[in-house]
Amino acid sequence: MQAINSLPKKLPLKRRIFWRSYILLLLLISGLTIAAITSETDHYHQSTKTFYATQARLMSMQLPDQILWNDKIGLLQRLKRTVESDSAIAYAYVTIDGNPLVHTFALGFPTGLVGLTTPYDKNIAFRSIRDENDQVFDHIMTDIDTTQAVLHFGINHSELNHRAWSNLQQILTMAILAILLGAGLSCQIAAVTTTEVEEATNDLYRERSFLQTVIDGVVDPVRVLNANKQIIMLNRSAQREIDDSFELGQACHNFYCGQREDDNDCPFDLVRKSLSPARIMQHRKNADGSTAIFEIEASPLLVNGAFDGLVTTARNITDRLKLEASLDEKESRLLYMSNHDLLTNLPNRLLFRNRLNQALARSHSDSQVILLFIGLDRFTKINESLGREIGDQTLAQVARRFQSCLADKYVLARLGGDEFAVILEDCSELSTASDIAKALLEELVSPIHVATHDIYLTASIGISVFPRDGHDPKQLMSNADIAMTRAKSEGKDRYQFFEPEMTRKTSHVFELESDLRKALERNELRVYYQPQIQLDSQQMTGTEALVRWQHPDHGLISPTDFIPLAEETGLIIPIGEWVLRQACLQVVDWQRRGLPPLTVAVNLSPLQFRQKSLTSSVARVISETGINPNFLELEITESMIMDSIDKSTATMIELTELGTRLAIDDFGTGYSSLSYLRYFPLSKLKIDKSFIERVTSDDHDAALASSVIALAHSLNLKVVAEGIESEEQVNFLVQRSCHQGQGFLFSKPVPPQEIENLLRAKEQN
Repeated sequence: MQAINSLPKKLPLKRRIFWRSYILLLLLISGLTIAAITSETDHYHQSTKTFYATQARLMSMQLPDQILWNDKIGLLQRLKRTVESDSAIAYAYVTIDGNPLVHTFALGFPTGLVGLTTPYDKNIAFRSIRDENDQVFDHIMTDIDTTQAVLHFGINHSELNHRAWSNLQQILTMAILAILLGAGLSCQIAAVTTTEVEEATNDLYRERSFLQTVIDGVVDPVRVLNANKQIIMLNRSAQREIDDSFELGQACHNFYCGQREDDNDCPFDLVRKSLSPARIMQHRKNADGSTAIFEIEASPLLVNGAFDGLVTTARNITDRLKLEASLDEKESRLLYMSNHDLLTNLPNRLLFRNRLNQALARSHSDSQVILLFIGLDRFTKINESLGREIGDQTLAQVARRFQSCLADKYVLARLGGDEFAVILEDCSELSTASDIAKALLEELVSPIHVATHDIYLTASIGISVFPRDGHDPKQLMSNADIAMTRAKSEGKDRYQFFEPEMTRKTSHVFELESDLRKALERNELRVYYQPQIQLDSQQMTGTEALVRWQHPDHGLISPTDFIPLAEETGLIIPIGEWVLRQACLQVVDWQRRGLPPLTVAVNLSPLQFRQKSLTSSVARVISETGINPNFLELEITESMIMDSIDKSTATMIELTELGTRLAIDDFGTGYSSLSYLRYFPLSKLKIDKSFIERVTSDDHDAALASSVIALAHSLNLKVVAEGIESEEQVNFLVQRSCHQGQGFLFSKPVPPQEIENLLRAKEQN
């Protein structure tokens, strides 16, 4: 097995870098040299051939008189002078009808050249000729004007190559110099790179060695997985559980999941879905055939709020479970505990699947098996605010309430976390499922009393029907889960039957989530701004920053479609910080352009507001963008504050100490905790548009809006009315001294340039 805590042997890194870079330079120089030599040789031969062809043609124009007078002696002398004047011209002769008239061959005219003449349709022709000594000649033939004679030249090919060589020597000399310079450059690259790489590598291995030493001190097996389920680190205890063939980077299921005998969810999938720690039990088969029960603790690794892997510890609790069981009931108790949820004593996921398989096997054509998948709404808030012990006691009471309204023939199970399921057999009517779902929801209407707390819960229920919605337990549970998710998305505290279109929507949401993870990298997000108007003067005094997503395939996507998805996946944290930074940069840019000073309001999501690093993150953005914090307004909702009043108050004080202003957004739609408002460091209150749209037509809404404005005045808070769409609404608000307003009457959310255009137009008017 690959050693986890050992450093690799030191390799001759400098030599490897030198030779790799030097070989690349040699290949490049060699290629350029060969190309230059080939080009130069071809060019030289072509230009030389053209030169001698021109010389032959000029000479042929001077010979007609000598041929017509049959002056063979003068003709021969002229040919010899030509041959003797240029060492590249090996021979020259004149033929009539292919037979030699005069020639310069010392040993007689070669028989192989008899009959050689130009084609009938050309005045000049070329051939390549090889003599008995295997020498190659470029043979040039040209007609002699006004005669039947042809002039022949033989150019010695080897002589041309010899002449070309002098030109190639310069190319080779430059190539050799380049190779020598390349060796020096490679030495320099190797020297600089080796030092940097070795320092970084040694630092990395020292850090990894230290981390390995730390986790090796943990008695229980510890495994670290990346987001692709690959094992990237093990402690010594975990290494003992696997064979010697294991290497880091292999998938965890190749070495662990294959040993399991239960049907529990994979802890990796649970943690990735919830982004919170999970605890499950696994049954594993030992080498001797016995079964061991492990308690798995899994915690997520989060990078900027997004899932990036997890750390798991596995503890063998078989002996502990056996000790807890009495001696007489040891085997049965162990079996019971492995098949039941220890908190509620309900069947666990493993036993539930077995019961569901049995129910499907017993079903017949005139009856249906119906599965109810129950998820408690916002249950994680109880664990976060009141603690896990209160959460566990709450779950136990919920289980008892559910059991009380179900007949004995129905199976109720706790699948894990805040999820329950019910199997209904022999149902001839779907109304039976509806009635039971309603009864389960009604059991949660009255508060649950735990310690000194009154806890109010609701649930969302998804329903799938066999065989209509699936033919096996896996498909039925999956479809019921999808239906439950739809019930949650449509307001919670309701039940929903599965419909086939939900699967398509789930697939679309999955694709949307994948695209949203890449949206920031691809620069697809946009920030639009909606003006905030001083109602009495009609002057623009601020804007609200609103994020939009310009999808490359689906166009402009509404925030209502992707903001809840970003909240669910944790992507809202990097998106929120990006919007905050862009809004601050835009305000600074407007001021730099000489526009009137504007405040910018930025919405904080609940997940952002709960982050411990929120204040430092806002301070960093203010510092890096250079915005005056007096022009930055952060909007939060009532529900965000009331989730944890003490923590919320501390966070708000820290934010105001940075110089920013705080506003309550959508006032009236949440807790409306008027008694608390005086204690919060707020500067503005925004009335939700649902109260504004009917102030001129509904006396009740008019009275509510007037009361809210009066309340804000008494607390020395500015008031902003949202969703203004008519002049009548403006008049109503001005009469009650509402300070500011925003809505489509003034402007819809627009890109930054349009805000500048509006301000410029206002200045001109």
